[in-house]
Parts: sequence; C-alpha cells; structure tokens
Amino acid sequence: MKSILLASTILVALSGGAFAADALVEAPVAYEWSGYYVGAQLGYNWGHVDSHDANIDDGNSDWADSWKSDGVIGGIHVGYNQAFNSIVLGVEADLEASGASGSVDSAYAGNIKTKIDVQGSLRARLGYATGPALLYATGGLAVAHFDTKYDDGTTTDNSSNTKAGWTVGAGIEYAFAQNWTTRVEYRYSDFGTFTDNPATDSGYLYPTDVTTQAVRVGVSYKF
Repeated sequence: MKSILLASTILVALSGGAFAADALVEAPVAYEWSGYYVGAQLGYNWGHVDSHDANIDDGNSDWADSWKSDGVIGGIHVGYNQAFNSIVLGVEADLEASGASGSVDSAYAGNIKTKIDVQGSLRARLGYATGPALLYATGGLAVAHFDTKYDDGTTTDNSSNTKAGWTVGAGIEYAFAQNWTTRVEYRYSDFGTFTDNPATDSGYLYPTDVTTQAVRVGVSYKF
C-alpha cells in the first residue's frame, strides 16, 4: 500500500513538473515596446504617374498618358513607442533616397522622364503586441521631390517639384534581441498634383499626379 501511495505521489509530481515546463515553453516572451528607437530600411518603390496637357488659354486637352516610375529606395527612420499592455501607440519619421524613375514618349512635349529622388514621411503607428511580435498600421504625411525632364529632340527642359501628400500602410515587427527589432512594411502614398509648363510645349500646362506603392524591410535599435 505504501508503495502504491509513493508511486502515485511521484507520478503526480512528475506530471505537475512537466505541465509547468510546457507552460514555460509555450508562454510568449515578454518584450518592452515602450521607448525611442532608430533604424534603417531598404525596399522597392512602384510609382504610377498620370499626366495630361491643358491649353493655357482654354484648358482643352489633346493628350493624356500614364507610366511607371519604379526603383530601389532606402534610408533611415526614428520613432517612439508607448505600450499600454498589448496596445502600442507610436510616432515615426523617415527620410529616404530613391532611384525610382520612368518615362513616356508624349505626342507634343517629347520624351517625359519622371524621377523621384528624395522622399520622407511623418506617421502615427497603432499596433497590437503578442510578446516579441508587433502587428501595426501606420499613416500620416508623405513628402517627395520630383525631377522631370522634357526632351523633344531639339529642345530640353527640366522641372523640380516638392509635393506633400498622404501615406497609409501596415507591417509586422519582431524583436529578435533585447534592443533589436526587424520589420517588413507595405505602404501606399499619394503625393497629389504638380503642374509644369515645359518649353517643349510652351502653350500647354502639364498637370501630373504621382502615387506609389512600396515594400520595405528594416532593422531598428531601441534605447
């Protein structure tokens, strides 16, 4: 009888220990998301450019087209997060160099080449943390600088425009060490309209709209 009681006690103890070990393994690792951070990102930008001509005198248009302005982007970011249990609120700014460019042969202004050389943003972030993983949405102000070249074979003209618009997106961030995180993020940006009056077609204005989609991967250091 004593042997049976002793064996039962040992089995209960071992079962309890195994259950506790399983609970420790399966429990999400706690991570403190609150704090300042800096980092760098690299990605690819798919731009969509829409343009048409408009007669200066009466606004009539006899040409319209759209083309791509794609390329690699990369830069730095800085931000701050404040965690409220699993909810994480934050603000982030970034600045990037861009190699995005594209062109079209227009009917009257010649070849039009649009390049995005610098862009940046100032955004809010709202996330849900599960241990070291953070799912988040982001949105706010987006700014970009555009260089446009018009070339009809005999005359060339260049314009420079800085436009502010908006951006929105989502991503996932993961803490792989105490002070380090990595992320993947998608964003859509709309920079509104800029208008040129190229020397290659001086009697017409060329309103141009630019939107972009971009995927970025990044790494951040949290203080």
